[in-house]
Amino acid sequence: MLHVVPHDAAGDGTPVVLLHGSMNTRRQWRTLFDELTPTHRPVAVDLTGYGEAPFPEDPECHSMDAEAERVHGLVYGHLQARGPCHLVGHSYGGAVALCYAVLFPGAVKSLVLFEPMCNHVLDETDHPLQHDGRALISRITGLHDRGDDEGAAREFFNSLTGTDGFHLLPDGARKALSSGVGKMLLDYRTTVSTPLTLSDYGQIDCPVCLATGRHSPVLTTAISAILGRHLTRVRTVTVPGDHMAPVFYASEVNALVKEHLNSV
Repeated sequence: MLHVVPHDAAGDGTPVVLLHGSMNTRRQWRTLFDELTPTHRPVAVDLTGYGEAPFPEDPECHSMDAEAERVHGLVYGHLQARGPCHLVGHSYGGAVALCYAVLFPGAVKSLVLFEPMCNHVLDETDHPLQHDGRALISRITGLHDRGDDEGAAREFFNSLTGTDGFHLLPDGARKALSSGVGKMLLDYRTTVSTPLTLSDYGQIDCPVCLATGRHSPVLTTAISAILGRHLTRVRTVTVPGDHMAPVFYASEVNALVKEHLNSV
């Protein structure tokens, strides 16, 4: 029995596939989804292990290729889209969007990426921050292994926002983030172990809008800077906020997405 990938879809026109970040769900894009419905066909997807989507059956074999193929099957199989689509990806979702563009170049009209967490590029370029990324994941893994997923989520959130704001989140948000720690750790592993290279990304032949937050941590902005030097048709933009700007500065990020879609 085939299982339909959990998603929301509405509207007509060119599909815009919305890919959320780690420890989030397709609901991350609910405002942008509503804003795009009159002019496009937004498709918000739950990536594996988040929202209504089950955890990968075989985590050891999970990959970004599998995430991208799953999205492709939804958009061009179940939804029967015609013509290339736009992809909008935040963090891990941005890494999946880049993988998708490499695997299915004819299916992509453009990309909007907010700090895609392609962690492997730090290793590929021997960037000193590769050690910071591993140290962060080591701390989170230790907390997770001890059963302290709230502590692990706090470490993740505060590190990627450069704040001590986790305790200020509503209870529901803290619980939701905590429940996603296990999959987030798998996301990190898949983005480090992917066989994709910067040369692969350099072959992407579509317009790319690459956005970063003005106050984002050096780890995420370093990854974006490396990608920006290798993507060939890229426009780089800075927006208010930090790595979580698509959530906490949604109006500014959504305006950027719509401006990009109207320009390509």
